[in-house]
Amino acid sequence: LAAVLLTSSPLRPPALAAPPPTTSELSRLSFGLARIDFLLENWDRLTTVCNGVSTGTAAGALEDAQVMRTQNQNRCYKTPLKVQQFIGASSTLDPLFKADKLMIRAQPLVRDENQEAYTTAVDAYITKQQMSSTMAYTSSWSGIENPNGSVEQIEENLLEAKKEVLSLQSSVKTIVGLLELPPAPKCTTEKCEFATKFQ
Repeated sequence: LAAVLLTSSPLRPPALAAPPPTTSELSRLSFGLARIDFLLENWDRLTTVCNGVSTGTAAGALEDAQVMRTQNQNRCYKTPLKVQQFIGASSTLDPLFKADKLMIRAQPLVRDENQEAYTTAVDAYITKQQMSSTMAYTSSWSGIENPNGSVEQIEENLLEAKKEVLSLQSSVKTIVGLLELPPAPKCTTEKCEFATKFQ
C-alpha cells in the first residue's frame, strides 16, 4: 500500500517545497535590473577598450585579456564578453547569477491573476539570458583571428547581443513589477560596473 501511495501521490514541485525568498534575496532582482539598465545606457563605453584599457573601467580586468581586435589595432578593441558580466552569466557575485532559481522560488508571492504572466516572463528571462550570453560569446570569436572573421562580424554579432539584452531587460522588468518590488537606486557609479558580493 505504501508503495502504491508513493507512486500515485503527485510530487510537489521543488519551487513549492522551498521557502519563499527573503526581501534581501528579492532585492537582487531589482539591483540586477539596474545593472542591465546601466549596461544598455553605457553600451559602447563598456564594450570597448582603447589603448589596452577598458574605457571607463580599471586596467587589467579579465575581459581585457579576451578582447577582439579591430582593424585599427593600435587604438580601440571590442570586448563583447563584458556583456556577460552584467547579466549573471559570468560571476557568482553577480546579483542575477542563477536568478532563475530565485524567480521560481518567488512565484508563490505573485498574485493569482498574474501567475501566467509571471511564468511567461521567467521563461523569457531564462531564454534571453542564455541568448544574450551566447551572442556575446559568438561576437568575441568573430574577429580576424578566425576564419571568415572580421570587424564587421564582431559588430554585427554584438548588435544581436544588444537586442537580446533589451529583451532580457524587458523580462526582468516584468518580473520585478509582478513581484511588486521597489526599484533599486539608479546605477551611476563604478559600483555597478563590477560584480561585488551582494549585500
